[in-house]
Amino acid sequence: MNEPVETPRRRLTGAVVPALAAAALAAFVTMLLVGRNGAEKAAGTPVVENCILEGAEEVGGPIELVDGNGAIVTQADFAGEPAVLYFGFTHCPDICPTSMYTLADALAAPGGYDVQPVLVSLDPERDTPEVMGAYARTSGFPPGLVGLTGTRAQIDAAKAAFHVYSARADVEGAPAGTYNVDHSSFLYVLDGQWQTRAIVNTLRATPDQMSACIAAGLERAGA
Repeated sequence: MNEPVETPRRRLTGAVVPALAAAALAAFVTMLLVGRNGAEKAAGTPVVENCILEGAEEVGGPIELVDGNGAIVTQADFAGEPAVLYFGFTHCPDICPTSMYTLADALAAPGGYDVQPVLVSLDPERDTPEVMGAYARTSGFPPGLVGLTGTRAQIDAAKAAFHVYSARADVEGAPAGTYNVDHSSFLYVLDGQWQTRAIVNTLRATPDQMSACIAAGLERAGA
Protein backbone atom coordinates (compact mmCIF):
# COMPACT_ATOMS: atom_id res chain seq x y z
CA MET A 1 0.00 0.00 0.00
CA ASN A 2 1.32 3.42 -0.91
CA GLU A 3 2.03 5.75 1.99
CA PRO A 4 0.33 9.16 2.14
CA VAL A 5 2.17 11.83 0.18
CA GLU A 6 3.52 14.69 2.27
CA THR A 7 2.74 18.05 0.66
CA PRO A 8 3.62 21.19 2.63
CA ARG A 9 0.75 23.59 3.24
CA ARG A 10 1.06 26.89 1.40
CA ARG A 11 -0.88 30.10 1.40
CA LEU A 12 -2.61 31.15 -1.80
CA THR A 13 -0.34 33.53 -3.64
CA GLY A 14 -2.79 35.02 -6.10
CA ALA A 15 -5.15 34.38 -8.96
CA VAL A 16 -4.47 31.49 -11.32
CA VAL A 17 -6.55 32.66 -14.26
CA PRO A 18 -5.17 34.98 -16.99
CA ALA A 19 -6.91 38.32 -17.40
CA LEU A 20 -9.17 37.49 -20.36
CA ALA A 21 -10.22 34.13 -18.94
CA ALA A 22 -10.74 35.71 -15.56
CA ALA A 23 -13.04 38.28 -17.12
CA ALA A 24 -15.10 35.56 -18.78
CA LEU A 25 -15.32 33.60 -15.55
CA ALA A 26 -16.20 36.73 -13.61
CA ALA A 27 -19.05 37.42 -16.03
CA PHE A 28 -20.34 33.87 -15.59
CA VAL A 29 -20.13 34.01 -11.81
CA THR A 30 -21.73 37.46 -11.81
CA MET A 31 -24.64 36.01 -13.79
CA LEU A 32 -25.13 33.40 -11.07
CA LEU A 33 -24.88 36.01 -8.36
CA VAL A 34 -27.53 38.28 -9.89
CA GLY A 35 -30.37 38.56 -7.42
CA ARG A 36 -28.41 36.85 -4.67
CA ASN A 37 -28.92 39.67 -2.20
CA GLY A 38 -32.52 40.08 -3.28
CA ALA A 39 -34.03 36.84 -4.52
CA GLU A 40 -32.20 34.64 -2.04
CA LYS A 41 -33.20 36.76 0.92
CA ALA A 42 -36.77 37.01 -0.36
CA ALA A 43 -36.90 33.24 -0.68
CA GLY A 44 -35.45 32.77 2.77
CA THR A 45 -32.22 31.34 1.34
CA PRO A 46 -29.19 31.92 3.56
CA VAL A 47 -26.51 34.16 2.11
CA VAL A 48 -23.10 32.62 2.75
CA GLU A 49 -19.87 34.47 2.01
CA ASN A 50 -17.95 33.21 -1.07
CA CYS A 51 -20.80 30.85 -1.89
CA ILE A 52 -23.18 30.70 -4.86
CA LEU A 53 -26.55 29.11 -4.15
CA GLU A 54 -29.10 30.72 -6.47
CA GLY A 55 -28.56 29.40 -10.01
CA ALA A 56 -25.99 26.77 -9.01
CA GLU A 57 -28.18 24.04 -10.48
CA GLU A 58 -27.50 25.47 -13.94
CA VAL A 59 -23.94 24.16 -13.69
CA GLY A 60 -22.87 20.53 -14.01
CA GLY A 61 -23.60 17.40 -15.98
CA PRO A 62 -22.62 13.78 -16.49
CA ILE A 63 -19.02 12.59 -16.30
CA GLU A 64 -17.13 9.55 -17.55
CA LEU A 65 -13.66 9.38 -16.03
CA VAL A 66 -11.15 6.89 -14.60
CA ASP A 67 -10.26 6.31 -10.94
CA GLY A 68 -6.94 5.41 -9.35
CA ASN A 69 -7.52 1.72 -10.07
CA GLY A 70 -8.18 2.29 -13.76
CA ALA A 71 -11.94 1.70 -13.41
CA ILE A 72 -14.50 3.80 -15.30
CA VAL A 73 -16.43 6.18 -13.03
CA THR A 74 -19.62 8.03 -13.97
CA GLN A 75 -22.10 10.13 -12.03
CA ALA A 76 -24.10 6.95 -11.45
CA ASP A 77 -21.38 5.76 -9.05
CA PHE A 78 -22.34 8.62 -6.70
CA ALA A 79 -26.09 8.00 -6.79
CA GLY A 80 -27.72 8.76 -3.45
CA GLU A 81 -24.47 10.17 -2.04
CA PRO A 82 -23.76 13.92 -1.80
CA ALA A 83 -20.36 14.86 -3.21
CA VAL A 84 -18.05 17.85 -3.52
CA LEU A 85 -16.12 18.15 -6.78
CA TYR A 86 -12.91 20.09 -7.46
CA PHE A 87 -10.85 20.38 -10.65
CA GLY A 88 -7.07 20.62 -10.25
CA PHE A 89 -3.83 18.77 -11.01
CA THR A 90 -1.05 17.02 -9.13
CA HIS A 91 1.75 19.41 -10.13
CA CYS A 92 -0.24 22.41 -8.86
CA PRO A 93 2.15 24.40 -6.63
CA ASP A 94 -0.29 25.92 -4.15
CA ILE A 95 -3.91 26.57 -5.20
CA CYS A 96 -4.96 22.91 -5.43
CA PRO A 97 -3.32 21.60 -2.25
CA THR A 98 -4.48 24.63 -0.28
CA SER A 99 -8.04 24.09 -1.53
CA MET A 100 -7.86 20.44 -0.47
CA TYR A 101 -6.52 21.36 2.98
CA THR A 102 -9.32 23.89 3.39
CA LEU A 103 -11.86 21.29 2.32
CA ALA A 104 -10.46 18.79 4.81
CA ASP A 105 -10.83 21.34 7.60
CA ALA A 106 -14.35 22.23 6.43
CA LEU A 107 -15.50 18.60 6.40
CA ALA A 108 -14.03 18.05 9.86
CA ALA A 109 -16.00 20.98 11.32
CA PRO A 110 -18.61 20.07 13.97
CA GLY A 111 -21.98 19.38 12.39
CA GLY A 112 -20.49 19.11 8.90
CA TYR A 113 -22.14 17.00 6.23
CA ASP A 114 -20.83 13.56 5.29
CA VAL A 115 -19.99 14.03 1.60
CA GLN A 116 -17.74 12.26 -0.88
CA PRO A 117 -14.80 14.51 -1.89
CA VAL A 118 -13.69 14.16 -5.53
CA LEU A 119 -10.67 15.66 -7.33
CA VAL A 120 -10.70 15.69 -11.15
CA SER A 121 -7.40 16.20 -12.99
CA LEU A 122 -7.00 18.99 -15.53
CA ASP A 123 -3.66 17.50 -16.64
CA PRO A 124 -4.35 13.94 -17.84
CA GLU A 125 -1.10 13.86 -19.81
CA ARG A 126 0.83 13.68 -16.52
CA ASP A 127 -1.89 12.60 -14.10
CA THR A 128 -2.27 8.91 -14.82
CA PRO A 129 -4.72 6.85 -12.74
CA GLU A 130 -1.84 5.64 -10.56
CA VAL A 131 -0.54 9.19 -10.02
CA MET A 132 -4.02 10.49 -9.14
CA GLY A 133 -4.63 7.60 -6.77
CA ALA A 134 -1.42 8.34 -4.87
CA TYR A 135 -2.02 12.11 -4.85
CA ALA A 136 -5.51 11.65 -3.39
CA ARG A 137 -3.86 10.05 -0.35
CA THR A 138 -1.74 13.14 0.37
CA SER A 139 -1.45 13.74 4.09
CA GLY A 140 -3.87 16.47 5.18
CA PHE A 141 -6.23 16.03 2.20
CA PRO A 142 -9.85 15.01 2.90
CA PRO A 143 -10.12 11.37 4.04
CA GLY A 144 -11.56 9.18 1.32
CA LEU A 145 -10.75 11.68 -1.46
CA VAL A 146 -11.29 10.08 -4.88
CA GLY A 147 -8.88 11.13 -7.63
CA LEU A 148 -10.21 10.94 -11.19
CA THR A 149 -8.52 11.38 -14.55
CA GLY A 150 -9.16 10.17 -18.10
CA THR A 151 -8.46 10.96 -21.72
CA ARG A 152 -8.20 14.57 -22.81
CA ALA A 153 -11.65 14.26 -24.41
CA GLN A 154 -13.17 12.93 -21.18
CA ILE A 155 -11.59 15.71 -19.13
CA ASP A 156 -12.73 18.38 -21.60
CA ALA A 157 -16.30 17.07 -21.46
CA ALA A 158 -16.32 17.27 -17.65
CA LYS A 159 -14.80 20.77 -17.79
CA ALA A 160 -17.49 21.94 -20.21
CA ALA A 161 -20.27 20.54 -18.03
CA PHE A 162 -19.02 22.41 -14.95
CA HIS A 163 -17.88 25.58 -16.74
CA VAL A 164 -14.26 25.03 -15.70
CA TYR A 165 -11.46 27.06 -17.26
CA SER A 166 -7.97 25.61 -17.71
CA ALA A 167 -5.08 26.14 -20.10
CA ARG A 168 -1.52 24.89 -20.32
CA ALA A 169 1.05 27.60 -19.59
CA ASP A 170 4.79 27.30 -20.23
CA VAL A 171 7.04 28.13 -17.30
CA GLU A 172 9.44 30.94 -18.18
CA GLY A 173 13.09 29.98 -17.81
CA ALA A 174 12.29 26.31 -17.19
CA PRO A 175 13.47 23.41 -19.40
CA ALA A 176 11.48 22.73 -22.56
CA GLY A 177 8.34 20.75 -21.86
CA THR A 178 7.95 22.13 -18.34
CA TYR A 179 4.52 23.64 -17.92
CA ASN A 180 1.89 24.74 -15.43
CA VAL A 181 -1.90 24.66 -15.79
CA ASP A 182 -3.78 27.90 -15.23
CA HIS A 183 -7.29 27.14 -13.99
CA SER A 184 -10.38 28.38 -12.23
CA SER A 185 -10.81 27.31 -8.62
CA PHE A 186 -14.34 26.41 -7.53
CA LEU A 187 -15.76 23.62 -5.41
CA TYR A 188 -19.06 22.17 -6.66
CA VAL A 189 -21.49 20.84 -4.05
CA LEU A 190 -23.61 18.04 -5.51
CA ASP A 191 -26.65 16.33 -4.03
CA GLY A 192 -27.39 12.61 -4.26
CA GLN A 193 -28.87 13.08 -7.74
CA TRP A 194 -25.66 14.70 -9.04
CA GLN A 195 -27.26 18.12 -9.23
CA THR A 196 -25.14 21.11 -8.26
CA ARG A 197 -26.59 22.85 -5.20
CA ALA A 198 -23.81 25.29 -4.31
CA ILE A 199 -20.51 26.58 -5.68
CA VAL A 200 -17.67 27.71 -3.43
CA ASN A 201 -14.95 30.16 -4.43
CA THR A 202 -11.95 28.30 -2.98
CA LEU A 203 -9.59 31.21 -3.60
CA ARG A 204 -11.37 33.16 -0.87
CA ALA A 205 -13.40 30.82 1.30
CA THR A 206 -12.31 29.97 4.83
CA PRO A 207 -12.99 26.47 6.19
CA ASP A 208 -16.00 27.83 8.09
CA GLN A 209 -17.40 29.50 4.97
CA MET A 210 -16.82 26.37 2.91
CA SER A 211 -18.54 24.22 5.52
CA ALA A 212 -21.47 26.67 5.69
CA CYS A 213 -21.80 26.69 1.89
CA ILE A 214 -21.85 22.89 1.70
CA ALA A 215 -24.49 22.77 4.42
CA ALA A 216 -26.60 25.51 2.85
CA GLY A 217 -26.57 23.83 -0.55
CA LEU A 218 -27.47 20.40 0.73
CA GLU A 219 -30.11 21.73 3.11
CA ARG A 220 -31.79 23.45 0.17
CA ALA A 221 -31.75 20.10 -1.63
CA GLY A 222 -33.16 18.30 1.38
CA ALA A 223 -30.12 15.98 1.36
